[in-house]
Amino acid sequence: MTIFRESDYLPFLRPIRSMGVIVILGMILIAGCALGDSRSDSKDVVYSVEVDGNIDVFKIDSATGDSLRLTTSDGSDLAPAWSPNKERIAFISDRNGKSALWLMDPSGDAKRQVTSPGIDVVNFRWSPDSVRIAVEALGQGVRTISILDTETDEMVALTAPSEDVRVGDWSPDGEWVVYSAVEGADSAIRRRNPTGVDEITLAITKGTNPRWSQNGQWIAYSRMNESGSFDLVVIDKDGDNESVVASGINGEVPHDWAPDGRQIVYVGGSEKNAEIFVVGRNGKNLEQLTSNRVADAGPRWNPDGASILFLSEGDGSFDVYSMERNGEQQVRMTTTVDLVLSADW
Repeated sequence: MTIFRESDYLPFLRPIRSMGVIVILGMILIAGCALGDSRSDSKDVVYSVEVDGNIDVFKIDSATGDSLRLTTSDGSDLAPAWSPNKERIAFISDRNGKSALWLMDPSGDAKRQVTSPGIDVVNFRWSPDSVRIAVEALGQGVRTISILDTETDEMVALTAPSEDVRVGDWSPDGEWVVYSAVEGADSAIRRRNPTGVDEITLAITKGTNPRWSQNGQWIAYSRMNESGSFDLVVIDKDGDNESVVASGINGEVPHDWAPDGRQIVYVGGSEKNAEIFVVGRNGKNLEQLTSNRVADAGPRWNPDGASILFLSEGDGSFDVYSMERNGEQQVRMTTTVDLVLSADW
């Protein structure tokens, strides 16, 4: 049995220990796309999988169920994410030495590196307009966020080079980027206007994974509580009306808003037996969607809101599954013996 170590992959990956194996999962959404109203209803899935020691990107055709290999280069091609208009796929690759951001079309053609060779990319988020990308990069001991224009390949800094930050999400109108600062006593959830000068501190806290609801009114993030576990916290776009809607969540795995903004899907439970849950924005109607003795991870709503994509370690190696929003009609979408790391649709 292969043992996977975090040092074998890029720094944005997070380990989940299950069945004695350190399983490395991408930040699914990780590096995920912004869920703006412009996003297509296509159900084609892109995912990264480790095959014979090499990590590549594949696509599942929703009409046929067939998998098409989109990348074949040496090195690791990770965290594929659709642009909201479904016209391009962004992914991180270290094929040229350092981890860089790449783009390709849905057929895997027209691949090009869009960040400079000296930039060590660890995470990213598409903007709702499918033109800009918020890029999280490793600098001098800290991570910074810059905004990449994919039409010109120009990058403009969003955060100060001395501030250690993690990219969160775009507002649905593309006017703001929300992120978490992780610098000890100065830890906070903030939002900043990428085309202006305004910066607003929403919460002074050790929070992670801030995600914006599609109606633009709410932000959900993970926060460590006094017992050392994580709560799922919802605030409004101005940082007011805070409420804890769920406890005991996995703070490393990003949650995801339903397109209608009424529910949030997240991972809870122990590392060896992580399950998928949904809860209402107001903390009501908590429901467990999966129930098994293995780890489930990376839940993502389909843009139509009718189904959820997720990973499950059903046979010792993660595969891609889908299910209805109530947890029924679970369908296995991949049957590979290799390790699936992340997925997006």
